[in-house]
Amino acid sequence: MNKRILSCIIFLPFLLVVAGCANSTSEKLASLALNYLKGTNEKVPRERAAEIPYASMGLEYGFSPQVLLVLGMAAGDGLDWYAGDAVFVRTQRGRITRTAGLPNDLGGRHLTQVSGAAMITYALDFPDLGVFGAVAQCSSTNAGDESVEILGNSILTRHVVEHCSVPTIRWRFDNEYWEDRMTGYVWRSRQYVHPKSPPIVLEVFRPEDLASG
Repeated sequence: MNKRILSCIIFLPFLLVVAGCANSTSEKLASLALNYLKGTNEKVPRERAAEIPYASMGLEYGFSPQVLLVLGMAAGDGLDWYAGDAVFVRTQRGRITRTAGLPNDLGGRHLTQVSGAAMITYALDFPDLGVFGAVAQCSSTNAGDESVEILGNSILTRHVVEHCSVPTIRWRFDNEYWEDRMTGYVWRSRQYVHPKSPPIVLEVFRPEDLASG
């Protein structure tokens, strides 16, 4: 099987643990789940992640427990990740470009202009708001080198902060990326995808190029 494009989409149970006194965010996410993992762990256990021979990552939505996503398809630098058939996230070089199944989804994020090394312009779509093509102007700054720990492994990264403004909907936000110092690969990120949603935290457990298949 080709490492970059799986012949079929791998559906897994939606690994979501809901606390007894869940907040509204957790309750909304829980309603999306088809199956639940019994237990109290906030993070996906290392043993569970190691069982998956495919590219995978963890997703946290606000204060929700971490959910396991598995790579279903890769086309160029676009990667489609799934948590069962409940949640879908598309990324491109670590940036979230589309979601489905969240309380508020990003319909699309499209690169429209690159001005110099640090200024980028995107067009954003929010179908539930009736907003399409909202212009986001973003600039990046290097916040320095940091070591991040994922599943017990320490990775030396460069912390990049992306400052964005969407004037038409009066929305400002900062996205953060922890990029491999050698390759630029995004191991961890904290991204806003909707003006009414908390940030999404992604952590790569098994990179697509290292997945077996």
